[in-house]
Formats: sequence, C-alpha cells, structure tokens
Amino acid sequence: MASSFVPTSAPAPVGSFLDNVRTRIASPRAYWRKAKADPRYAIYDILPIVTDPCLRDRLAALIAVRRPRTPGFYPSLEARDWCRTLERDGITPLLPPIAPAIVADLRAYFENTPCHDPFRPHLGWFRPDSPPSPDSNMGYHGIDQILRAPHVLALFNDPQVLEVAELYLGCKPILDNIGCWWSWGGESFGGRDAAKGTQRHHRDLDSLRGFKIFFYLTDVDEDGGPHIFVKGSHRSRRLSTGRALTDAQVEAAFGTSDTVAVTGPAGSRFLGDTYGVHKGALPRRGRRLLLSGQYNINRTPHGPTVPPLDRRCADLPDGLDPFVNRIYVTP
Repeated sequence: MASSFVPTSAPAPVGSFLDNVRTRIASPRAYWRKAKADPRYAIYDILPIVTDPCLRDRLAALIAVRRPRTPGFYPSLEARDWCRTLERDGITPLLPPIAPAIVADLRAYFENTPCHDPFRPHLGWFRPDSPPSPDSNMGYHGIDQILRAPHVLALFNDPQVLEVAELYLGCKPILDNIGCWWSWGGESFGGRDAAKGTQRHHRDLDSLRGFKIFFYLTDVDEDGGPHIFVKGSHRSRRLSTGRALTDAQVEAAFGTSDTVAVTGPAGSRFLGDTYGVHKGALPRRGRRLLLSGQYNINRTPHGPTVPPLDRRCADLPDGLDPFVNRIYVTP
C-alpha cells in the first residue's frame, strides 16, 4: 500500500500548510511522477504552498532574470499607469473597450459554436442557448474553438497590454490559460440559484506571478454575473488556500469596503491579478459570455503541450512575438 504524504485522520485547518499541500499533492511519489511526465507540474503543484506574496515575487524575479526582454523597452504612459494600478489594487478599472464590430464577430461565432460542461462530461456538447441540465451553471468552449475565433490572438497581443505584462513580470510574458465560457442564470435558464466552481470566491494558484485580461462579450450589470474582486487581496496572506471560499469567510477576513463588482457593456475589458480573492458572480438573469487569457511568469498545465497553430498560417495576425505566443503558435 502506498504511504500517504500527510496523516488523514483529521482534516487540516483551511489555509494551513498541510491543507495547502493537499490541494494538489497526494504524495511525494505522485508529485514526482506527474512532474516527470509533464514538467509544467513541477512548479504548478507546489504553488498552493507558497502563500507569502513577497516570497512569490522573489521566486518570480529569479525566473524573470533568465527570460527574454524587449530590446529598448519603453512602455507607454498608459501601460505604466495600468501597471501601477494593478500593483496597488490587483485590478484595473475598465480599459478602453474593443470595437463593437469585433464584439459582434465574436458573439456571432460563439453563439454558433457548441460548448460543454467539463464537470458533467456525460452531457456532451450543446448549444450555448440550450444548456441540457439545470445543474450546469457554465458552458466552456475548447481551446481549439477559441483559437479559431476571429480577432482572438490579436486581442491577447494588444501592444499596451503586453507592455503592462512585461512591466509587471520583469520580462516578456507567456500567454497561457486562455478560456471562453457562458454563465447562465435567472428564470430564462431554469432559475439557477446555487453558485458553483469559479462562481464562488477563490484564488487562482496558477503562476508565481501574473494576471488575466477579461473581455465581456455580453452586457454585464449587477444582475448579469459581474466579476467580483477584493482590492489589495493579491498582496495578503489571509485566506491563502486552494479551496473555494464562502462570502461570509471573505467578508470576515477583508470586510466589504474594498470589494468591487466590475460591470460594463459588451466590449469592456480589464486586468486582474487573480491570486487576489475573486469570483465571477452567478447571473441573476440572462447569460454572460466572457473571454480571458493569462500572462504568466511560468507555464501552467492548462494549455496544450504542443502548439496547435502553425506560424505560417495566413490567418494569424502579423508580428506575433514567438516567446509570448509559444504555447499556442509554433516558433
């Protein structure tokens, strides 16, 4: 019988060292086996243990010094301002929106592209306007589907956003962990009333340092499933756990004065360091379509192991940085 990594007779307190170890590591043997099979897990699986933001920054800086930087790097004033806000608050206000024509193209594409519930694979693929089960709160599109969508790589390679990423990381970022999903709520979609998955407060334990860009592809008001974020929590060790957190736990730890709900029309975009405590609220009516991508210091296991796109493809935007896009586009 394989020995366990830690005693299991009594549960460890939420956020304790042992509890955080158990987030991804069942045993030393299992850890080494996963890391050998896929080196991305070597860092990824220990990240729940690294809860001190200052230590996370120091370790990220050790990685950054060995990574490429843009020659003659001189970021714009806007990028510098967005980075300062991200450093201080962990989230930016809404950035200049993307063009309505781009939003329309993306919305039309994803409206007519099937999605799936990864937690209920037996449901298969289904139309975004017809979730087959009231137990499904969210429907995800696959990576290949997202990469085939119009404008996506150009949006993720916005020059000013890449400048923010290089400022924030100290080196060129790795574009990683792209996602696009629908969230359903209200009477028109079965009256869902229980938040699930990322609709509950949590921290993203994907990278030692990084941030996400979020695009609203539908109008999002207070009832439409806004992104909720606790400003400053990306610099705090409170509730540093891989577990989902209740609203009561978050309020007890941080209060309510620094909690923001990001609302905006379709085309809105913003940046967030999702090591901070956050959630995508369960819509109380209608449905929300959100596109996101992450700019990381280290790779996660969330992307493909082999780039699915050939750089010679005529449909790709010009000038894609090979290092930034290496997970999704061949060098």
